[in-house]
Amino acid sequence: MKKALLLYNPMAGNRKIVGCLDVIAEKLQNLGYILSLYRSDAPGSIEKYIYEKVTGNIDLILISGGDGTINECINGTVKKNLDIPILILPLGTANDFANAADIPANIEDTLSLLEDGELTNIDVGKVNGQYFINVCNMGLFSGVSHEMDLDMKKDFGKLAYYAKGIGKLQKYETMDLEIAYEDKVLRGEYTIVFIFNGKGAGGFNKLAKEATIQDGYFDVVAVKDVERYEIPRLFIKALQGEHLSDANVDYIKISAATITCKNDKGQFDTDVDGEVGPEFPLHIEVVTNKVRVYLPNPSTQKARNIAKINDETEKKGYTFNRTQFFGLKS
Repeated sequence: MKKALLLYNPMAGNRKIVGCLDVIAEKLQNLGYILSLYRSDAPGSIEKYIYEKVTGNIDLILISGGDGTINECINGTVKKNLDIPILILPLGTANDFANAADIPANIEDTLSLLEDGELTNIDVGKVNGQYFINVCNMGLFSGVSHEMDLDMKKDFGKLAYYAKGIGKLQKYETMDLEIAYEDKVLRGEYTIVFIFNGKGAGGFNKLAKEATIQDGYFDVVAVKDVERYEIPRLFIKALQGEHLSDANVDYIKISAATITCKNDKGQFDTDVDGEVGPEFPLHIEVVTNKVRVYLPNPSTQKARNIAKINDETEKKGYTFNRTQFFGLKS
């Protein structure tokens, strides 16, 4: 029989995994896998476990948690040069990468990717020897997740992040940055800079709406030094994905760069996938086709979305003509 390993953060997403373990075990058993478990007991323990214990005789890794838990899995497998298919179970508080990749939040739908999804080679980022799957960011809000109290995350979910972020607006300092890439240099005073492999962060799923995880490039979104009264307007535009053309935003695509902060004295946070990032200067690069992840098949995902819409409309007593809305045959 094939071997599957479930790595999970028991505290992620208000302990969602607890109610899903039997569903996972049943599905894997039906697919012919012998399932073993590793329970994270401290930050960094999943990466350490992979590096010390996991070998190439595993046929499938399932990683359950939020972006930080996924980051540990990616760092462990890439640093050990393991080529093992990965299924992401987005059961954390923040699931920015999974949302951007259209990985279903429903556990049954997620597990179905093992049958009707696509095993896809994706890029990862590398910054000062640390890997990331979604985003590296620096400046305002970058330390929010590092300072988050576990009870606040449990009680308030994403609202806890937003409340903490609003507090950061009371006092912040801009970064005097130099981003050297190819034969060019981008210089300026920036409030926050995102280096995206994925599309979003902090629940804002359209921050880099044109980004893909297979093109060999990062999408860099750099917000300039703006007046505080401008920030709410930019937030609204960011929610709608209309900020990239704003005069207060620089947007470029890079495959590698060196980022220097001229006024850094240790006061600026950096972040990788919601975890503490390295200190400046940052040496960042795309590592192409490094990880194999199960992602939705576009046609299957479309059919699933239609089925969900039909179910919801039937519950409400409506009739839904999918031919009319989607141009599909019955």
